[in-house]
Amino acid sequence: MNLKERVAEDLKNAMKAQDKLRISVLRMILADIKIADTSGKPRDQIDYVEVVRGYHKKLKKSREEYERLHLPEKVKDLDGEIAIVEEYLPKQLSDDEIKKIVHAVVETNRFTVKEMGTAMKLIMSKHGSAVDGKKVQMYLKEKLGS
Repeated sequence: MNLKERVAEDLKNAMKAQDKLRISVLRMILADIKIADTSGKPRDQIDYVEVVRGYHKKLKKSREEYERLHLPEKVKDLDGEIAIVEEYLPKQLSDDEIKKIVHAVVETNRFTVKEMGTAMKLIMSKHGSAVDGKKVQMYLKEKLGS
């Protein structure tokens, strides 16, 4: 069962359980998937995980904005939505694991501050879906001292 089918099946179950929040989130995911399906790309080139990751990113940005505006009710609502979306994303590596990867890549390749982009590309190509790019960048800056 691919991700699209899994989301559709979970939507049916959420409707039976009358879970309004889950229904809303799953409908948004399916809408984004439908947009990707009709984008003109061949179906075998559409990565549904990337579609869900894009939706997750939008929710995170909204959460940050609500946090900045001191709207705890909205932040709490978005936390619930984000938790549901994360069920459909691959497991992310912990901060300690990311630090170890950054350390190993920098030490192995003897990267300098000027080569940070190259180091970033190398890490993201190997671990892209399992790591948060912002965290990798932050730890690279720490390690390289920029």
